[in-house]
Amino acid sequence: MSVTIKKEIDKAEVLVSGLRKHLDEVKQIGVTEDGIKKLEEAYKVLLQKDEEVDALRQQAALKGRENHELLDELKSQMLTYRKAVKGRYEQPDWIKYGVQDKR
Repeated sequence: MSVTIKKEIDKAEVLVSGLRKHLDEVKQIGVTEDGIKKLEEAYKVLLQKDEEVDALRQQAALKGRENHELLDELKSQMLTYRKAVKGRYEQPDWIKYGVQDKR
């Protein structure tokens, strides 16, 4: 959970608690029980959605690591074959075997 979202949820919880304790007083300024319930529901939904986002971030990080491992494996395999071609054939023939660089 991000720090910003955590802080806002904490603030909303404190606000809901305070408004409920003094509902009779704050009714005079337009605060209603329904309004407090909506506020409470809003921060609960935000909390749930933020947990879902965290789970997705973890999945994305895992997939990213998997991709980097696959990329490293691919590069290693390509290097092996490039070295084999470069060691066996002359530079002008390298392109014929798919070796694009001339180093």
